[in-house]
Amino acid sequence: CVELKYKHPVILEKPPHIEDLPAPLKAGSCIRFNGYVRPECTRFAVNLLCGKTKESDIAVHINPRISQRHVVRNTRIQGKWGDEETTSIAKFDLHRNKKFAIDIVVTESEFLVSINGKHVCAFVFRLPISKITTLMVDGEVDVEDVQYTKLEIYPHIGPQNAPYVVPTGDGQNKDTVQQLDVPVTATLPKGFQKNWQLEICGRVKILPSAFYINLQKGSQLWPHPIIPLHLNPRFNTLAFVRNAWLGGKWGKEECSPAFPFGPGETFNVAIRKNDDHFSVWVDGKLAGEFKFRGPVDQIDSLYIHGDVGVKTLYMREHIDDKYFSKSQENLKPMPL
Repeated sequence: CVELKYKHPVILEKPPHIEDLPAPLKAGSCIRFNGYVRPECTRFAVNLLCGKTKESDIAVHINPRISQRHVVRNTRIQGKWGDEETTSIAKFDLHRNKKFAIDIVVTESEFLVSINGKHVCAFVFRLPISKITTLMVDGEVDVEDVQYTKLEIYPHIGPQNAPYVVPTGDGQNKDTVQQLDVPVTATLPKGFQKNWQLEICGRVKILPSAFYINLQKGSQLWPHPIIPLHLNPRFNTLAFVRNAWLGGKWGKEECSPAFPFGPGETFNVAIRKNDDHFSVWVDGKLAGEFKFRGPVDQIDSLYIHGDVGVKTLYMREHIDDKYFSKSQENLKPMPL
């Protein structure tokens, strides 16, 4: 009788892709790589290392998890992992048997990450970027190519992320059947002129934390745009905050005594540009005013982000006081 010995099959792990960075990272540096997600992939990692081995400190660990459909970010220092970050502002867009493109962009204070041309998340530096020397991609993915470039603006605007163009007119042909994905990046093709009114119809999510509306110059995330008006309803403190980003920093916050938003409720926000201030109306009631703190003539973009859905946007031209008063008295929330 011959004893038969069976051996378990040996599964060889795919070795990680490791390469040295060609130059030190600085604000505007972009690492762009294209790859392919293998059929057996459950997760993979993109690491920027402070050294040349797998045991080196990891300045940023970007870890897409295919099964869980989210992207984890973290840092490892002296063998210890920090707190994970998982919140993203775009839908998970990585799939098995599909190609992908990931950009990692360096700013003055954080990494910005896009997947397939769409901004996904940011990660604030936890280690000095001057220590980063090596790129490592680990997991069941194939890296097709890696490019090191210099960006002047982020994100790059292409067909897949072109800003929405806000309709402008006298209201006669106002479109009421839009439904926009949040975050909303939109352009104001004629700017925002005196006595014009920007109208935003939406609904607050059921369990909101906050959302914000920016009137700004430029639709980019980096360099940080000038923001003459920032509206920020905060549900944890019931504060309706107003502010501006000018000269590279936020100014002093202003807050309304009343809070006009509720969880799950629809709303109509109307922002009117006056001689020296913006007035903000919510569902027909004045919710606050905000004095100009700097130039406002270059406003050309709108950005909305947070726990809210947006149904319609409209820029109404040439609103006189008589029309404005009457329209606000009669304004009621639109059903979504």
